[in-house]
Amino acid sequence: MSLKSLRLLIVPLVFLVLGLALAACGSDEEEPAATVEPTQASTPDPTAEPTETPTEAPTDTPTAATAAPTEAATPEPTPEPTPAARSLEGVRGIVDHTNAGWPREVEGLNGVVSIPAKPLRIITASVGHDEITLAIVPSERLVAVGEATKSETYSNVAHLVQEKAEISRDPEVIIAQAPDVVVTSPWFPIEVVEALQRAGIPVIQTELEQGPEARINAILLMGYIYGEEDRAFEFAGEVQARYEALVAVTSAKDPKPRVLALTQYADTLWVAGGTSTEGGVITAAGGLNAAEDAGVTGNQTTSLEGVIAMAPDVIIIPQPVAFGAEEFRQSLLEHEALAELPAIKNGAVFVVESKHFTTLSYWNIRGAEDLARMLWPDDFPDPPAESFSLAE
Repeated sequence: MSLKSLRLLIVPLVFLVLGLALAACGSDEEEPAATVEPTQASTPDPTAEPTETPTEAPTDTPTAATAAPTEAATPEPTPEPTPAARSLEGVRGIVDHTNAGWPREVEGLNGVVSIPAKPLRIITASVGHDEITLAIVPSERLVAVGEATKSETYSNVAHLVQEKAEISRDPEVIIAQAPDVVVTSPWFPIEVVEALQRAGIPVIQTELEQGPEARINAILLMGYIYGEEDRAFEFAGEVQARYEALVAVTSAKDPKPRVLALTQYADTLWVAGGTSTEGGVITAAGGLNAAEDAGVTGNQTTSLEGVIAMAPDVIIIPQPVAFGAEEFRQSLLEHEALAELPAIKNGAVFVVESKHFTTLSYWNIRGAEDLARMLWPDDFPDPPAESFSLAE
């Protein structure tokens, strides 16, 4: 679906939802300098994976034997299709977009799953999903989170979940929280999915991808899973409007500076190329992804010679300060071999907020807004809004 088509879908839907509301109540090795040979290594643990792979919770988490009874509502008959339900047509993952009642079915990466009733107790075990969930449903319905979601290093909603129960990926720990539904990432272990399903818990593994269309689809699909379609449309409209206001300015910029997202873990250099979350942020901010231009796809390792070959005008370091981001920046600025690199000559090496560049949720827009202010300060003199609206 193109951005233009997406805009045509979202805008009228938002106005439709608002109209309905008013009527009712009067809301993620050295090589030659000429090219960069990407390796097949996966993204290092301290970057993207921690946001989707929480560390195991303490062993004093309640066990399945003490699980509280579920609070899900009794399944209700499916009503006649409503305008809001029909407007979900085209949202990937919804089996029958005309079904606004319960039970309802969605198709995740793990197959078609039936949700018997509106889920009042939700678990995701994924930072990106937790961030989206808290924008759609009241906080009390998200009953437990992983350790990473509570971490200010990885999570944009850490301040909202400190009092919540902490879970690991041990199925018994999750079952103990008596969730009505588990909505989680493609990286959630299949053996855990199967164990939860045997316990009668609906589990939906949804895609988490960077990009404007995938971002909106995730919001609308999760809104449908949670029975919060109206709020999902409202929030999708807010996210889309904020993205479009940004790219309306940045897409017209020419020439575009060559921007390289570069990190270092355990003395290994990593770059973010095409299809990476960081790459999507660079593009939205009006930059040319230097790694993608060099033929790199995803997050890959490189060499110092590879960095020189990419000749970035700007280097951003989406690496947590706790993992040596500032020290890495200083080492780049002082490295003799890099002295003639445009970014080094101009001092254009910046540590950026990693959780805005690596988490797979709408918070990537905030990362793009911050980067746009670095690249085009005259066009973006004011800081962006600190956050997005949350469900009430």
